[in-house]
Amino acid sequence: MGLPCIARWGAHLPWGVSVLNPVPRHETLFKAGDLEGARREALLAQERGASDWRAMLTLARLALVDGEEALAESLLLGVTRAGAASQPEARLVSAALHTRRGEWPQAQALYRALTVEPEPPTEAFFGLGYVWMEQGDATAAYPALSQAVAREPRVALHHFQFARALFLLDRLEEAFAHLERSLHLDPWHAPSYLVFARALEAGGELEAAEDLLRQGQKAVPDDVGLLKALSDVRLARGNVRGAVSAAEARVRVEPEGVAALGHLARLRVTERRFLEALELCHQLEARGLSTGLSRSVEALVFESMEPPDVERALAAWREAVWLSPDDWMPAWRLGMLLLRQGEAGPPEAAAPAREPLAEAHRRAPHRPEPVLSLARVEARLGERDAAKERLRGLLRGPSLEPEWRERAEALLSELG
Repeated sequence: MGLPCIARWGAHLPWGVSVLNPVPRHETLFKAGDLEGARREALLAQERGASDWRAMLTLARLALVDGEEALAESLLLGVTRAGAASQPEARLVSAALHTRRGEWPQAQALYRALTVEPEPPTEAFFGLGYVWMEQGDATAAYPALSQAVAREPRVALHHFQFARALFLLDRLEEAFAHLERSLHLDPWHAPSYLVFARALEAGGELEAAEDLLRQGQKAVPDDVGLLKALSDVRLARGNVRGAVSAAEARVRVEPEGVAALGHLARLRVTERRFLEALELCHQLEARGLSTGLSRSVEALVFESMEPPDVERALAAWREAVWLSPDDWMPAWRLGMLLLRQGEAGPPEAAAPAREPLAEAHRRAPHRPEPVLSLARVEARLGERDAAKERLRGLLRGPSLEPEWRERAEALLSELG
């Protein structure tokens, strides 16, 4: 979701500033979102005085925005040499640098110390809450983000992060209210649309999710995240043509995007436009950028041919397993293809399917598909007791969907 916003929209003066010591122009421009203007003014200020620590801080903030961590660190060292390391602004930028690097204890210590200052900056509460959220602890994030919202209620990002915490705490009505407020304050904030839409999808409100994503796409037409989400929700609603249209728009935005090309290739398979799907995969292969998804698409195409090209499909699935070490689906599909190939042979012909199916189960122990498939392999190999015990374990799961419960019960009954 990005770094905590180290530029605050608003009119309050930074620490140590008074009418006799006005806010430097580069800080005003940075807070207003004019990053290039802020850069020019800060560089001019540095030329006038090489030890201008406030100019260095603005340049450090800009370096963080640009993802140049080493430069930000170097500028912060300059702030320290200028004797300003203890200034609240410098500590905030240091905390943001630690946050960028995922150095949570250091970031938390800096933010927490700032929250107990006599006049604590709102950004410290927001940063502390953000760090907790990045670690997946919404309970710890809640009080800090609540403070940020209360102190600066007109900052959209505060409402957005607070809504994320509320969703994780199952306080859905409040979460939706803060997301609505976030979008009211900043209609161009794509992540707010995405989180809102995902929550609607989780609640089965696919039409509402699509409407919201279309609204977001109109506001931020070239946001690839919104286009991907719009394609996905349309596909979930059975609108393949609409899903393809959004995927094609995404490719127009990032024609060299590996994920975008892979996603479109997968949809071409859904459309049964196999040659176009393979062409997209070959474009990635030619650039040395094949992914688990693109190899999976190739495997699906080879399986769909008349007759199926089993050897090429198996080779593509194996590559997909290797290229996507955390994805269970390629390993499961590989195992299922091997299992189907062994059905016409003796029982031991099912043995090669065991290893990829076990790998799929290792990658996703909560998924019922690999468990049921492994039970089928064990049953075929004569390991009926192991198969039955595996199925009983699956059936003990309280959240098993009816379809998979029915399949597991049928196989268990078949095994006797």
